[in-house]
Amino acid sequence: MIKKSLITALILLMGYHFVLPHLSRYYYLIPGQQRANYLRAQQYVHDTPSDANVIVGSSMANALSDEVIGSKYVKLTFPAGGSLTGLEIIQGTGKQPKVLWIESNTILKALDRSMVQDVLSPWRRKLRDEFLVFREEGRPSNFETGFLKALVGKICKVFSKTKGTGESSVSVEPTMDPAVLANIMKMTHESLSRVPAAGDLASRADRLGELVDGLMRRGTKCIFIEMPIDSSLKNLPEPVAVRTAMLKRFPAGQYHWFQPDRDHDYQTFDGVHLIKSESDKLTEKMLRDTDGFQ
Repeated sequence: MIKKSLITALILLMGYHFVLPHLSRYYYLIPGQQRANYLRAQQYVHDTPSDANVIVGSSMANALSDEVIGSKYVKLTFPAGGSLTGLEIIQGTGKQPKVLWIESNTILKALDRSMVQDVLSPWRRKLRDEFLVFREEGRPSNFETGFLKALVGKICKVFSKTKGTGESSVSVEPTMDPAVLANIMKMTHESLSRVPAAGDLASRADRLGELVDGLMRRGTKCIFIEMPIDSSLKNLPEPVAVRTAMLKRFPAGQYHWFQPDRDHDYQTFDGVHLIKSESDKLTEKMLRDTDGFQ
């Protein structure tokens, strides 16, 4: 019985392997941010050229404009994660980016060991190189989730028509209810008002330094950026402590630091993530200034 079940499962798996490349992506959706992070990491490991330019960081750097970046950079930016995870993945692949942008805000974010081990596992990498079904993008649940979303969307459209409401084609910045935003800003203010342990900061900065220095010795141009946040938050204890620790480990005279406009009051939609118009301008300035770092 077990043997028959295994044979049946193998036949179904092989069938799915051959059908997957031909399936329509109309009903296709990556279900959730964690799975999207795994997808991004796997695509870097398996599909990205060794010398491709890279940006590592958290959701803050992930907000940098994809339209402006185009194909010039690959993002290893993980919402709920940080730069250390992206750097460990680069180190584990042996790839050598020509230019590497490093978000400095989130060095206190712990390494996502589970994801790093998953994407760098030798036997998993071998399977994923040969068979798309073992990659994140090959999960059958992606089609199930996409179908359900499309179904809900169609129901909502029908409901909107019966209520006499139409859809707007105008793109707008994300907004929040003022009361919700005030509560988020209050919680963020409280979180960033904590003084991080000096030992934690030093150990994270040192590991970051080991990875960055290794890449620089092999020819990668590394550029640090402190992503702008709301002016009411940037000088709270945690951002100041992180800034101090990073500049101590990576002094401006020895490492490249990109400087956003210090006199500009950057607009965010939640305190720490730039609105699109601000992100577009910052990304354009980053790309313009890259050639100036020698």
